[in-house]
Amino acid sequence: MLKVEALRIRYGEVEAVRRVDLAVGRGEIVALVGANGAGKSSTLGAIAGLIPVSGGKVTFDGRDMTGAAAETMSRSGIALVPEGRRIFASLTVAENLRLGGAMHLNASEAKAREEEMVELFPILKTYYRVKGGNLSGGEQQMLAIARALMSKPRMILLDEPSLGLAPQMIDTVFDLIANLQASGLTVLLVEQNVALALEIADRATVLANGEAVLAGTAKELASSELVRQAYLGA
Repeated sequence: MLKVEALRIRYGEVEAVRRVDLAVGRGEIVALVGANGAGKSSTLGAIAGLIPVSGGKVTFDGRDMTGAAAETMSRSGIALVPEGRRIFASLTVAENLRLGGAMHLNASEAKAREEEMVELFPILKTYYRVKGGNLSGGEQQMLAIARALMSKPRMILLDEPSLGLAPQMIDTVFDLIANLQASGLTVLLVEQNVALALEIADRATVLANGEAVLAGTAKELASSELVRQAYLGA
C-alpha cells in the first residue's frame, strides 16, 4: 500500500534523514522505532506531504506521490495524527471534529461522520461542547485521532501516541489502535516506547541517525539482541 525508497530529508545544511526504506501492506500495523532524533517524525511528515523530500521516492497505492502536497496526500487517503496532538485548544470538540472533515465531506456527510466518531470515542460525546484545551492529555489524544478519522482515511500515521499519557490511558489508546486495524485501517506508527510498539505491530523498522538499520516482523525485532540491548533495557 505504501512504499518508501531511499528517502532523504534535509533541513538546510542538516541531513535529518539519510536513507529510509520501508513498506506498509494493506491492513498492517507497521512501527517505526528508534531513539529521539533518529528521523522518525520527519519521515512521517514527508509521507504526509508536510516536509519537503530531498531524495528518494514515496509510492502510495501504486502512484508516485513523492513531493505531493499535504492536501493531495490527505485526499488520497492518508491522515496524520501529529506528535503532541496539536488540537485547536480554543475550539470545542465538535469544532475540532468538523475541521477534520472539512476538505472531504459535505455537511450531511460530516454530521454523520461526527456521530460515528462520538460513538467510537464516548468521552468526546461527554465533552462535545467543551473547548479542546480543557481536555486531559489522553482525552486530547482521542480527539486528535477522531479528527484524523473524520476524513475517512485508508491509512493513518500516528506520531508518538503515548507521549505524555498516564499508563492507563496509554493502554486505552493502544487498544483503540488495535481496534482500528481490526476494522480494516492501515497504520504506520511512530513510537518511542519500543516494547509497546512491538507488542502491537505486525512489522517494524528501526531508525538510527536518520537511517533504517533493521527491519523485520515485530516478533523478530523483539528477540533481536541489538534491539533488546538498545531499546528494551535487556
